[in-house]
Amino acid sequence: MDYLLATAGRAEPAMNLRGLDAASRARIAFARLSDAEIPAKRLVAIYLAVAALIEDDFASNRTKEFQIVQAAKAAHRLASGTHRRWMMWNPKGEDVSIEIHAYPRSSGLVLRKIGEAMGKVVDPLVGVAVPEIIKLKVERFGLHPSHRAAAE
Repeated sequence: MDYLLATAGRAEPAMNLRGLDAASRARIAFARLSDAEIPAKRLVAIYLAVAALIEDDFASNRTKEFQIVQAAKAAHRLASGTHRRWMMWNPKGEDVSIEIHAYPRSSGLVLRKIGEAMGKVVDPLVGVAVPEIIKLKVERFGLHPSHRAAAE
């Protein structure tokens, strides 16, 4: 995951993403995560948490696509926007603060590319880590409500 973040390249402002293909937008999303200094461990934790939540919920959608998109949504939110702030001269008094907050659309193909890239790195850990995560969760919080409904 560190390699994925380190090789993402330069982060483009969110205003400049329109018209780019999904792979480029996904690469730029990783570049924004890198610029925001989001640790690779956090992205791994997000992917594992989503995998564990889906596995533990009997009523959940269990397709691989659902898992990668949900993990990508959580990762994309960590550093998705571009924020600019500057002072504008006001001839009638004090300078006025101007702010722009632009957020790129987290569309389906971009999320799939982000999730697939995360999955290539984390999937080997899922088989070992998810049962442990679920076990710790059950010890601390009890069974998921879908387990109780299935038992009845």
